[in-house]
Amino acid sequence: MKLNLKNVMAMACMGLSVMACSDNDGGKEETPATKKFTDLNVSAYDQWTYVNLRTGETETHPDASEWIYTDGTTRPAQTPEEVSIDWHIAVHRYEVKTNGGSVLDTKSTDMAAFNSLPEGDYKADEVIDSEDEYQITTDMSGMMQGNVGYAKSATINRVLCGWIVKTETGSMPPYVYTPTKNVIVLKCKDGSWAKIQCTTAGNTTNGKSGYVSFNYQFYESK
Repeated sequence: MKLNLKNVMAMACMGLSVMACSDNDGGKEETPATKKFTDLNVSAYDQWTYVNLRTGETETHPDASEWIYTDGTTRPAQTPEEVSIDWHIAVHRYEVKTNGGSVLDTKSTDMAAFNSLPEGDYKADEVIDSEDEYQITTDMSGMMQGNVGYAKSATINRVLCGWIVKTETGSMPPYVYTPTKNVIVLKCKDGSWAKIQCTTAGNTTNGKSGYVSFNYQFYESK
């Protein structure tokens, strides 16, 4: 059979297509570039920092919930500011919430171990009160007088909050914050997902509390 140039080109394209399908077998996704936040300033007690993991954009907005104080006084809930970015996580000091996502702690510190979405018991955000271990401290201006403000209720993701361990010292500073460095997987509501690994709790230059550094890889939805 005589082959013309068009037939040869068509057969070559078919061969490349078969090779591409073969390369994608096994369900693994192409690994995106590792990105990082270094010394993200989340130190303000009365603020949440909203993070878009796709673009790296951040926005900071006041906590608008009702606050209760140790002296029995309260601050009523405020009108929340609109967040203009398409955010995935929000951080208040070392507490974290998601934008309708769910989270799995892989218990592994190897980012390269997961090139496809791992199976597991993913946990959604939950509402907590001011007595929870992850209580949201909102006002420390009266600390020297023993009067501290807390969010009466707040939304957090308990698994993501576990990216950093808080340990009492019995002296000053009163707490030491240590990242587990576990790879934590976030499933987003739009089908995208991310691997997040906290590397430092505190400013990497001066050790000041209320800063976080983390690596992450963001996988687009199919």
